[in-house]
Amino acid sequence: MIMKTINKKQIFIISILFYIVGGCTDDFDEMNIDPNQPTADVVPASNAFGDALEGSANVLLGERINIYYAGSYAGFHAHRNIGDYEYRVGINNSQFRSMYRSMYGFVDAMRLAEEEDNDNLYAAALTMKAYMGHKTSDIWGSVPYSEAFSLEDEEISNPKYDSQPELYDQFLDELEAAAEMFDADNGDLGEGDFLYEGDVNKWKKFCNSIRLRVAIRMSSVDEGTASSVISEILDNPGQYPVLENNADNAYLWWPGESPYFEPWYQRLGVAPGERKTDNYRVNHTLVSNLLDLNDPRLPVYADENAEGEYNGYRFGPDQYADPMNSDPLVSHIGDRHSQDPGGFSPFMNCAEVYFIKAEAYERGLASGDAQEAYEKGITASLEENEIDAADIDEYLEQSDVAWDEGNTSNLDKIYLQKWFSLYKQSVEAWAENRRTDVPVIDDIAADYAGDHNRPPFRFPYPEEENALNDNFPTEIAAKQEDIFYGIQLWWDTRPNVY
Repeated sequence: MIMKTINKKQIFIISILFYIVGGCTDDFDEMNIDPNQPTADVVPASNAFGDALEGSANVLLGERINIYYAGSYAGFHAHRNIGDYEYRVGINNSQFRSMYRSMYGFVDAMRLAEEEDNDNLYAAALTMKAYMGHKTSDIWGSVPYSEAFSLEDEEISNPKYDSQPELYDQFLDELEAAAEMFDADNGDLGEGDFLYEGDVNKWKKFCNSIRLRVAIRMSSVDEGTASSVISEILDNPGQYPVLENNADNAYLWWPGESPYFEPWYQRLGVAPGERKTDNYRVNHTLVSNLLDLNDPRLPVYADENAEGEYNGYRFGPDQYADPMNSDPLVSHIGDRHSQDPGGFSPFMNCAEVYFIKAEAYERGLASGDAQEAYEKGITASLEENEIDAADIDEYLEQSDVAWDEGNTSNLDKIYLQKWFSLYKQSVEAWAENRRTDVPVIDDIAADYAGDHNRPPFRFPYPEEENALNDNFPTEIAAKQEDIFYGIQLWWDTRPNVY
């Protein structure tokens, strides 16, 4: 699998170089084109698509957002030295800009695919545009989208900020349109398809699974739409297939050769036999919840500390004086996620889909067997993390894991197990935790612990948007408190959180 990925990446790089070098020998008149509007005879659509996929993995699933910010807010990680929700204007501007650069890359790939009359590549690019748009909205709330990519065609330089209900309608419409386009006879995805190596049916499964994700997120504020979308998909598996097993997971596997290392390894990796020293560590919330259930994923997600135990960094007003936060006592991030140069960046896995099904069935949003879906979700997550079948069976029988047993509701069990399965997808885990409040995360970074009882509700809007976009939502930004907090997002209906 990794060798195939290396070959694809090498072919992709070579093809880019071919077009650059080849262009130098052409007639100079042919170079008189708009560099911001490459055409299919200069850059193939698949190359543009692959570049956007790689950029998306780096910004969304890399170090800054995925480990440091959302990783801390989701209860997965912490930086032991800084240990706070550090804010820098330049970094915040950069993250916002990078998310839009990624989306614009997919918009460009769509245009090029249309020139090539390649419906499948167009649909894959549209799927990823909606995916990254959804993530951007999960991070900031109301954002530019409907007018955000219209500078060249419509000369819109100050795109409006769409409300979250408007955004969710657009995401669902785009994903439905993309799902209808996928067909084995509608074009090859080419060498830029680093997720599924040209498997159109898996792209269709991924697309429909994202629709489920969007629908379940909005289900507490627009239950009618959510139920309609979820039922349409789950009641028609032939027309709307979804991710079913770990072979379907939407994971970008990296070549593992410089400079194309998996992003977490890029920051955290050490040579074989060397001691880990990085200050990015696992969070106490993650470790304590895994310990409470004797969860076999714990040694996969975290290392033992210097005393042979598992201990996560503990946020709180006394975090800098807490002896349990000392360097030798805080567990490092586990090898599967931090020490593989050819590791993976996870956009979505099948376990999440099973937990969406379980929640939908349990809440009556669709008809089906909630227990079966719940147990399949746990099994898929544990199998992905290479847990033995016997250990999986034993885990499923534990009282606080088993259906209809223990001290927690079946719905809370679904939420917690889904959160576990989202490790390394911190933005998604943070969003789900803001939606469900499971697990309760009330260990707040020291500088904010006196005024807040939950992690941040959103990222602050970038300063350059405030300065440059005449449609900047000052009425929302004015309610932003302590840089990171402000008003809850549309679908975050938790009471008594601040």
